[in-house]
Amino acid sequence: MFTLELIFLNEEGSKVKVTVDDPRAGLTQVEMEGAMDTIIAANVFTSKGGNFVSKDSARIVERNVIEFEIA
Repeated sequence: MFTLELIFLNEEGSKVKVTVDDPRAGLTQVEMEGAMDTIIAANVFTSKGGNFVSKDSARIVERNVIEFEIA
């Protein structure tokens, strides 16, 4: 399972993360930055520290889960 994490800075300068499950394969840095710019410009999210004011970073996280049956 892959997760896209978009990390922003809010008005207080704290990091705030927006997580997107199962992002499209082949997502580019330019596309991620564009999406982050759109989120900031639309001002659709806020946090305890205020509105999102700038981009910090983005990353794709892969998670593997192995389940074991316990008798």
